[in-house]
Amino acid sequence: MMNKLGILAFATQFAPRLLQVRRGTWITLAVGLVVLFGLSVWAAVAIVAWLFGQAQGLVGTAREAAVEPARGVLEQVERVVPGAREQLDTHLGEYLPALKGDAEPARDVSGEDLGPVPRFAGLTRSAWQRDETRLAVEYTGRADYHAVLDHYARGFAAQGFAQSVLSASRDAESHEYARGAERFRVGVTRQGRDGVSVRVESPRP
Repeated sequence: MMNKLGILAFATQFAPRLLQVRRGTWITLAVGLVVLFGLSVWAAVAIVAWLFGQAQGLVGTAREAAVEPARGVLEQVERVVPGAREQLDTHLGEYLPALKGDAEPARDVSGEDLGPVPRFAGLTRSAWQRDETRLAVEYTGRADYHAVLDHYARGFAAQGFAQSVLSASRDAESHEYARGAERFRVGVTRQGRDGVSVRVESPRP
């Protein structure tokens, strides 16, 4: 009975002090717990990545099957701890290259850009061709598919070209732009999750 009374007396003395804790302190504590949770997730993913690295020669196709779940984990970590994605990509990239997407060309191939509209920012010239009847150039890279389509449509329209749609689907569109005797055919194709390919063709003068 005495023990129970002692516990009640202690609780009676402690409760008012607990209520006197400032709201800012509670907020700080909550943020600290969230950050701690994010770091715990980061550590877990890092350990999984290390294990994948140790078992590279054994996992084979299983490693590819883990790419999508790993991307989901990275997105959750980024929400909890902004900026952690870059650190995780740095460590996971050598074990799961697919997390970073397809490797892009380090620089433009030989040749020159084609058409009056500058290429979409961030794309790399990946192919260039001249034959007896036409000139053609291809650009590839990471970019928003619809933003690339709008870039060329607005660019040609601003210079007085008339637009004709040749073909269109959810992942690819082809347009022809004409101004007098000038003709340019522009094809934009979605590649993977966040990549695009642009092909610009023109009859050879």
